[in-house]
Amino acid sequence: MLQEVLSELQAVRGVLGSALVAEDGFVIESTHSEGGADLDFLGGSASTALASARALSQELGRGEVEEVMVEYPEGPLLLVPLTQGYLLVVLLDSMQSLGRARFQLKKSIPRLKEALS
Repeated sequence: MLQEVLSELQAVRGVLGSALVAEDGFVIESTHSEGGADLDFLGGSASTALASARALSQELGRGEVEEVMVEYPEGPLLLVPLTQGYLLVVLLDSMQSLGRARFQLKKSIPRLKEALS
């Protein structure tokens, strides 16, 4: 089921790649478009970035982190915490793809959480 959900997310125009990552940095599943970025190598960096965002949130007293977005000239990277111990990484081609990707994420996240529980 995990690969199915990632494939549905991958089918969204503008999604270059996505990966399900354990918070220890191990990539559980990933998918990417032909010629797109292979996200298997960035598990550790993604989990570290999410941990930093959580520490910042705790310091500010802002509650749980729902999403971290890092914007690059070539498009944003989204880090979405799932159940305890897992996060979803999504790489997009441009900011214009953000709305479509977030719309699909609203459907995909509950299914990923269910599969991981």
